Amino acid sequence: MKPQLKELQVYAAGLSDEALKRKTGYEGEFSRLASNENPIGPTPKVQEVLSTALTGLNYYPDPEAHHLKEKLSAFYDVPTEQIFVGAGLDEVIMLISRAVLSQNSEVITSEGTFIQYTTHALIEGTQLITVPLKQGMFDLDAMLGEVSDNTNLIWICNPNNPTGTYLSEEAIRTFLNQVPKEVSVVLDEAYFEFVEATDYPDSVQLLKEFPNLIVLRTFSKAYGLAAMRVGYAMTSKEYVSEFNKVKLPFNVTTLSLLAAEVALEDQAHLQAYIASNKAERDIFFSKPYSEHFLPSQTNFIFIMTDKPQVLFDTLIKYGVISRPMPNGVRVTIGTHEDNKKIDVALTEFFGA
Repeated sequence: MKPQLKELQVYAAGLSDEALKRKTGYEGEFSRLASNENPIGPTPKVQEVLSTALTGLNYYPDPEAHHLKEKLSAFYDVPTEQIFVGAGLDEVIMLISRAVLSQNSEVITSEGTFIQYTTHALIEGTQLITVPLKQGMFDLDAMLGEVSDNTNLIWICNPNNPTGTYLSEEAIRTFLNQVPKEVSVVLDEAYFEFVEATDYPDSVQLLKEFPNLIVLRTFSKAYGLAAMRVGYAMTSKEYVSEFNKVKLPFNVTTLSLLAAEVALEDQAHLQAYIASNKAERDIFFSKPYSEHFLPSQTNFIFIMTDKPQVLFDTLIKYGVISRPMPNGVRVTIGTHEDNKKIDVALTEFFGA
């Protein structure tokens, strides 16, 4: 076994509804708002097409994800050879790490961001450098100060998970212009569909200027296909070629690829959910207790508190499953009914 695995813990996905009911005594239906999933689900067209697509399951899926890449290519105006498809962004992150990192290299990221960047750096035996967040955001100046001749890879989550904050195009462009061109920079944009900020970077255009840039997006969040596991990277042809060497031959299932194609086509359903999420988010930020929130450009809210377990337990008391963090709690913006339960819990917790 790799000795570095001793430093890692198995990912804790949280207790099941049944286990939580036994533990808490809560009798109603839980609102599952710990993992930033789409509470209304994907377009109904996904279920329609999947119900008629159950033939040919004895054959392996398309290893090149050809049809999905064509649709993504048309949607973003990016050549298909610059698109890499994986079994969720978790796999894409793993494969980037496998392709880029070695025991002699260094990874730079933030202390307060998606844990998988750290996990795979440790698995690859790479030197990991983490920089504290600054007001809930990546501190790009501090990260630049950590770049050395051994730096191979930099991870930036934008908007950031779990804080919901974002970096502007000016900040990202200034950063990329100062990073050595041999250093790979990943912009994980799993939540970009939710962003309203007009100064958010157009990272697809940035790909034309920075061949060391890798942009990640997913069908798990806004498109409501978390169970299907489809994520993708847009980057240079050279990077895609290397990623293809380390991926499993048939990594994304036939049904998953088909579901993603259909979901991408139904932009009306996507926009309806985004509008609903915005309306509910605006309600939360109009409340007196919103002074305890970090600003959010996502489908979740980070609630700052020095008593995260108490807040988690208060939310559980009202049937809301959230995600406790060292300095706060992250909760997904749910349906209107879900959010009324959150409101009651936060009003009680903060005495608002």
